Amino acid sequence: MGAEEALEFLDNLVFLTTGEHLDKTQRIILRHLWEDEKRTYQDIANSRGYTEAHLKAVGAELWHLLSKVLGEKVSKSTFQSVVQGFKTTQQSQKIPHIPNLVTYGTKPQDLDSNFVGRDRQIADLHTLVSRGAKVILIQGEGGVGKTTLARKYFKTQKFNFVLELWMATEIQNLTPVESVVEEWLRRYFNEEPGCDFGISLERLRRKLREQTSKIGVFIDNLETALDKNGKILESRRPYVELLRLLADQDVHSVTLVTSRERLRESSVEVHLYPLEGLDDQAWRQFFSRRHINCDSTILSEMCKACGGNAKAMQILRGAILTDFSGDIHAYWQENCTNLLIERELKDLVASQFTRLQENDLEAYRLLCRLGCYRYQDITSLPIEGVLCLLWDVPEQKCRGVIKALQDLSLIEAKKGQYWLHPVIRDEAISRLRLISEEWDLVNRKAAEFWTQRVAAVKNITDALTALEAYYHYVEISNFEQAGDVILQGRGEQWSIEPIWDLVYREIKSIFYYLCTQAV
Repeated sequence: MGAEEALEFLDNLVFLTTGEHLDKTQRIILRHLWEDEKRTYQDIANSRGYTEAHLKAVGAELWHLLSKVLGEKVSKSTFQSVVQGFKTTQQSQKIPHIPNLVTYGTKPQDLDSNFVGRDRQIADLHTLVSRGAKVILIQGEGGVGKTTLARKYFKTQKFNFVLELWMATEIQNLTPVESVVEEWLRRYFNEEPGCDFGISLERLRRKLREQTSKIGVFIDNLETALDKNGKILESRRPYVELLRLLADQDVHSVTLVTSRERLRESSVEVHLYPLEGLDDQAWRQFFSRRHINCDSTILSEMCKACGGNAKAMQILRGAILTDFSGDIHAYWQENCTNLLIERELKDLVASQFTRLQENDLEAYRLLCRLGCYRYQDITSLPIEGVLCLLWDVPEQKCRGVIKALQDLSLIEAKKGQYWLHPVIRDEAISRLRLISEEWDLVNRKAAEFWTQRVAAVKNITDALTALEAYYHYVEISNFEQAGDVILQGRGEQWSIEPIWDLVYREIKSIFYYLCTQAV
């Protein structure tokens, strides 16, 4: 049994037991160890860009899962022999082959401990379907849990079978949709494809209309096939025809599509379902299942910093278990100021920045520039604070650039206020600092915005707002203008005692900084 056959066999076993497929990291571990059981976690980490600690944490849970699935103790060194023995026993006892076409009418054991906090979203999807939605696009940032939600929906709603299309992460590796339709016809409907794509589509349409069973269609990571305007790439336009077929009200199927970006094809009726991060209650539930002492304050801080991102939650859990023996207090004390220290989390965030840079340079520049704001004493910005960073973009395009970041869930917006989650801000500011001229100019623009924002200081909030300009000037070592921010008259109310206490602390910090520089 080769590595791919073994992976398919195990994936089906796990799915029948848990209702969940093996994830990407689990498959990487299994494939590498099947090919060479003497490989270490460090070897795999070096070749695939992971940390050894994370792979050890994933591996420990994987062997525990496979032990339950196979009914025998499984470890890193024994799993290959156990799997082969299980397969041999199955064949000798003439147990029916486990099909790839999984029926969802069974009641698998509930080992799905990774799924938390999405009951409302499952109900929302069910409501959309009951109202006639045929194609639903689950859209959200990378790692927020789109794929997990889609899989869980198909499982809980007891679909008879699901046609799956996994989109490649690189454009050049995208499978032609003609091949996908041919595979579906042959594999699931015992139907030969037509001599051209149009005929194959019609045969698929007929099959989907004739079916009386519940059929799901799952298209994962559609963003690879989209251009910056949300259109299917010119070289992949046949995908539009497939989506139009799936949106046909007469077909007996429900299609869930996941994407980091929105689909904007006017000829396809798609219902958009934006997916937000998990709340801190879901994080507490997830960590408690791993027997990690859940300090509510720390978990709330971690959840907020990561925007509730489900993948970030799993990455942090692995690091806490492996590197800090489950001590969440110690982990957060050491790493709260370095949110992207975990390699996988940094790669997750960086991948979104890189794709944006490739597809929409103006939106990318704005995202990096927004990293200059602190989001601390003043936690969000009015629209003017965002627009002032678009000085090199035509006025009529500015709102569209901001909207592009909102659509990608890279900037948060509520009631006219905008902000970045800390992990996004950390990546943004690190990229912005690489260009010294840009760093200087962006901070000047931000300082000017805050200065103009407050005409008179009437309360502590006004004072804190006005002082934001000071921090920007200090960042670019312009101490003269930083001092002017503090000394500038802002009306009679400026002299109230709490304001001067604040100013006094800031003057001391400048003095200390200058002294250390002199030394």
